[in-house]
Order: sequence, then structure tokens, then C-alpha cells
Amino acid sequence: MTEHAVRRPLLQRLSSWPLFLVLLVLYLVVFRLLMQGMGDSADNPPLDLMFSYTPDQVYTNLSALGEEGRKTRVLVSSTLDTAYPLIYSSLFAVLITLTTHFLGLTHKGWIMLAHLPFAALIFDLAENTSIIVMALQYPDTMTGLARMASVFTSLKWISVSLVIGAAGMLSMMALVRRLKR
Repeated sequence: MTEHAVRRPLLQRLSSWPLFLVLLVLYLVVFRLLMQGMGDSADNPPLDLMFSYTPDQVYTNLSALGEEGRKTRVLVSSTLDTAYPLIYSSLFAVLITLTTHFLGLTHKGWIMLAHLPFAALIFDLAENTSIIVMALQYPDTMTGLARMASVFTSLKWISVSLVIGAAGMLSMMALVRRLKR
């Protein structure tokens, strides 16, 4: 390994278009499985898909799932919904790293932007853990945890929106540059 390669941040060393494609395929597969596992009840949408919610909404949601539904939600949240944020955060981190490199954006701020998806990962995993604990403890109510779960969910969606916006902006800049060549 060259001295230059050793000094590059880990994310820059690992990022490649083949890795991006592998992550994209994994994302599509896990997303589909996750949506099937979460169910498609318009009357009782998964808490993960809301922007925010109240403790009453949490416990109405958990009650409406029933015992088997709560068991399924715990299983899905602890497997697929744990893999999913790991995959999407890695996918976007690699995409942002590759596009900033392609665009020649070498300032530390641009390089650090590739770490933003991991904020979404942390909030998503905190949200999932909170929902799992509340589902396992049901019918006991944990109002404080329900409020924190809603905060984690909102922060997740804010982070995801920023990530998608940054990735979209960088991708458009890269496309424009590519078309000008």
C-alpha cells in the first residue's frame, strides 16, 4: 500500500463503484423485505415511517398490532430494520465519497459530508431499539421512552433528508460535469 493510500480516510479507501452497486442491490432487496415484514396497514402505519408521534400514538399502534403483530414487529425491527440503516447509510456514504472525489472536492468539509449518513444510522438504530423495548414491555407504558423514540425518529428523518439532498446535489453536479466533457 502506498504512503498516500494509508493517509486517506478509511471511507475514501473503501469506496468504489463496485461496492456502491453491491450496496444498492442489498438496499433494494432489504427494503422490499422490510416493507413486507412491516405490513402495509394504512390504519396502523409503522412508527418508523411517521415523522413524529405522541406516547398515546405509540401505545395505540402497539395495541392495534396485537400480540402476534408485536412479536413480528420486534423480529423485523431486530433483524431487517437493523440491517437496513447499516446498508442505506453505507450506500449514501460511499455515493457521497465517490461523487466528491469525482468532482475534486477535497476540502475537509466535503470529506466530512460523507459521514452524515452515519448520523441517520445512529438515530435509526436508537429509534428501533426504543420501539423494540416498548413492544417487549407492552402493556407497560414507558412515556419517557416513547417521547425519546419520537425525537429519534424526527432526527432520523431530518438526517435522511439532508443526506438525500446532499447526495442528490452532488450527483447532479457530477452529471453536469460529465455531460460537459
